[in-house]
Amino acid sequence: MPSVASNAFILPFCLALITLGCSHLPEANPDATAIAEGSAAVEQPKLDDIPLATENTDTVAPVAALDMQSQELERTDIKSPEIDLWQRLRDGFALTPESMPASVTKQRDWYLRNPSYLKTVFERAEPFIYYVTEQLSEAGLPLELALLPIVESTYDPLAYSHSHAVGLWQFIPSTGASLGLRRDRWYDGRRDVVASTDAAITYLTRLHRRFDSDWLLALAAYNSGQGYVSKSIRRNRKAQKGTDFWSISLPRETRNYVPQLLALATLIRAPQKYDLELPAIANQPYFEIVEISSQIDLGKVIQLSDIEVAEFTRLNPAYRRALTPPESTHSLLLPLGQAQPLRDLLATTDPKTWVPHTEYSVVSGDTLSEIALRFDIPTSWLRERNKLKSDRLRIRQVLLIPHAGENGSYLTKVATDGTQEPLYYNVSSGDSLWSIAKQFNTSIKRLRETNKLSSNTLQVNDRLVVGSQNATVESEHLRKLSYRVRRGDSLSLIASRFDVAISDITGWNKIRRSALLQPGQRLTLFINALKI
Repeated sequence: MPSVASNAFILPFCLALITLGCSHLPEANPDATAIAEGSAAVEQPKLDDIPLATENTDTVAPVAALDMQSQELERTDIKSPEIDLWQRLRDGFALTPESMPASVTKQRDWYLRNPSYLKTVFERAEPFIYYVTEQLSEAGLPLELALLPIVESTYDPLAYSHSHAVGLWQFIPSTGASLGLRRDRWYDGRRDVVASTDAAITYLTRLHRRFDSDWLLALAAYNSGQGYVSKSIRRNRKAQKGTDFWSISLPRETRNYVPQLLALATLIRAPQKYDLELPAIANQPYFEIVEISSQIDLGKVIQLSDIEVAEFTRLNPAYRRALTPPESTHSLLLPLGQAQPLRDLLATTDPKTWVPHTEYSVVSGDTLSEIALRFDIPTSWLRERNKLKSDRLRIRQVLLIPHAGENGSYLTKVATDGTQEPLYYNVSSGDSLWSIAKQFNTSIKRLRETNKLSSNTLQVNDRLVVGSQNATVESEHLRKLSYRVRRGDSLSLIASRFDVAISDITGWNKIRRSALLQPGQRLTLFINALKI
């Protein structure tokens, strides 16, 4: 991915380059994120356009369910750099049969006809696939599963679907919460590479046990839900039909989902047979993990580590603000060999210096909760930072007020080397937030957040930040989304939900502002994945 600092694209050019979006990815995940700009991408046909395989187990050899209790996977988990990662994966394959059903063959042939797609997803996988392989290997799971994020998200940690599935493993909010992935204004664990990989392994292992050690049924349940798969199995059992993956009734997306994974494994198992050249990926870590026990300014980390902003964001997409969360321990991923300056800082400096802060002198009538609300920070955070044993305050007592950190503001602070100049607007009589947002092609929500407004009320001569002179920083994080209109939706509600301007939505979809939206209607959106 190109550097934000040196290769910032103008927004229209960025949008033009975003191809292979939600509506153009293989059918197994129609909501997956667009292939990023800079690849030699070509538009993919939907799998709807490829005839589905005949589900006739009499003419093709079914894939036998694996009993992981009785069948021990024999692997050579050699970590020597002389053994490349692809060979390590082959040594750990346990799902891919010699004889393939027709649906797998068709998907394999689609991949071969679209080498640019494979090139792009393999390049995207490079920073993460070693770590995923390590975790799968330690858990004793088949290493074909290291390819699952290709099917789920094209190995894009900022992938976002219209069903609100997020990250490499595409967890929806409810599933992520059930697996302990925290999501708040500071952080989304579904985008945390380490936390989400651990959650995916837990979930896949749970599904594997739930479906009697049949990995293909477990994968089907990962995609369509275990309730749907269980219901289909019960229906077939009652009708005295087969209950394996190839026999039960499944949504079209899921019928294509498992063949996609098996087809990828088939190509990687024997690339020479298909005249496929795999990129060189060493069997060694791409990043190292640094544990942070106190809040830290991400801009400071980026400068200290001498890392490109785009690379830092790719490795740490879970952080939604310029600071790590105020509570608990978190991890930061840095390219191998670039973490020592940060470790030295953590070991030799006071955590109070890790975040920018201001001083506030308590006045009569102040309470801790009111001060926290005024500065948009948690009361517990304010109490902890000032080592307060209670909420009682003294007049003229000086409190340290850590800055809350704007969404993604470390991008503008660091990426532009001071060239990101604010664009100001002086409020005139008759102005409203709505009219100003429309004039400067932004959103009411963004104006309120940027200017820390507690209401929509404006005063004449108020000075508002309405944008910047160089608004290209966000282009690296734009993702194309196909959104299905719900009952009760309006342009303003959708704009607020995805933090975009109404004029953007109407422009992208060539509709009038007065247009009535219909439930089920599809809208194309370009969202900043870091802000959702």
